[in-house]
Amino acid sequence: MKTNMDDQSVAELHRAEYDSRPEFIVSAPGSVRVLGEHTLFNNGMLIAFPLDRRIFFAISSRKDNSIRFYATNYNERKRTNLSSLKYKREDRWANYIKASISAFSNEGGKGYNITVSGDIPQNLGLGSAVALQCSSAKAVSLMTGLNLGPLELAQAIVQSDSNYFEKLSDTSIYLPTLAMAENKLIFVDAKKKTYELLASSLMNTKLILTDSKVPRLPIEAELIQRINDCNLGLSMMSGNNQKSFRDYSTEEIDEFMGQIPERIRRHCLFMVEELIRVEEAKEALLHKDIGLFSKILNKSQTGLRNTYEISCPEIDWLVKRATEINGIRACRMIGRGFGGCTLSLAKEEAMEEYKNRLDEYERIFGFKPGILEISIGTGMIVS
Repeated sequence: MKTNMDDQSVAELHRAEYDSRPEFIVSAPGSVRVLGEHTLFNNGMLIAFPLDRRIFFAISSRKDNSIRFYATNYNERKRTNLSSLKYKREDRWANYIKASISAFSNEGGKGYNITVSGDIPQNLGLGSAVALQCSSAKAVSLMTGLNLGPLELAQAIVQSDSNYFEKLSDTSIYLPTLAMAENKLIFVDAKKKTYELLASSLMNTKLILTDSKVPRLPIEAELIQRINDCNLGLSMMSGNNQKSFRDYSTEEIDEFMGQIPERIRRHCLFMVEELIRVEEAKEALLHKDIGLFSKILNKSQTGLRNTYEISCPEIDWLVKRATEINGIRACRMIGRGFGGCTLSLAKEEAMEEYKNRLDEYERIFGFKPGILEISIGTGMIVS
């Protein structure tokens, strides 16, 4: 597991800050959502793996009801108490922790000293916020005497999202992080609320994240538009039958050409195709067929670009140039879209040419891309 942090270093930071040793240290990995992320809003399916970068969450109890927060990465300190856990925009990262505390603690209890550290890259769709939510929820629940399983903890976080942030979420957002295991991929079915660990057939493949460095403009409206399109299209196609996208074939979606707006039909088509790809990718992994798995990733990227329409010229360039290189099996955008990073599955002999091509990217687009070699990490750890 490649990481710049470990339990011992976080424990030392905690002791230096509070003059007390942590009672629990919980670490949670970032996640690479390989396929299916955009289907989750409609009871879809997902394949992901744990990133070898983590969030570490150290906690100890206090004698009063105060809560002290220390984020080592930002060198920021915040404070509140058990009777004042309301959401505050200026508290940013601390709001996730306050949500966990409000879910598992009561006003008459004792407060906490908390230290947070980690090395998950930010703003690339690699699950840093989810890792913080999961590690904080696990740590605070343990402090209150609970030892919840992955699904129970995911349900508790979803409830705190509703109560604290006033937003709707789903257990499928958190289950991958809560249930991941060392050197395994994970398959999550949002409809059934189940997960399955899959043996990795990627151990001899280099995994490369390339940060496009595209400025992160607000994309919420674009993503909401696509979700609304899909919900409207599903309603127009199924009427009162309450079908989901997994009930349709691509041929059936094609039959609605001319009957519903073409943009809406395309976005619905992506959902159906992506769900099929997730199931096919799961079978490929079970049969250790890295060639087929790679082809599925490439088809998914084509869908993200042409059918769901959430790619951008910079990502398209990175994908095209990568897949032109002999030895790079697949390249797909990771994250919510319109920038972010790509995941490439590569052989060692392809690396030099790939890095050389990134110099051309900087000349064309004016951004110097970041490149990060990663590996499949491990799941949550409690110590």
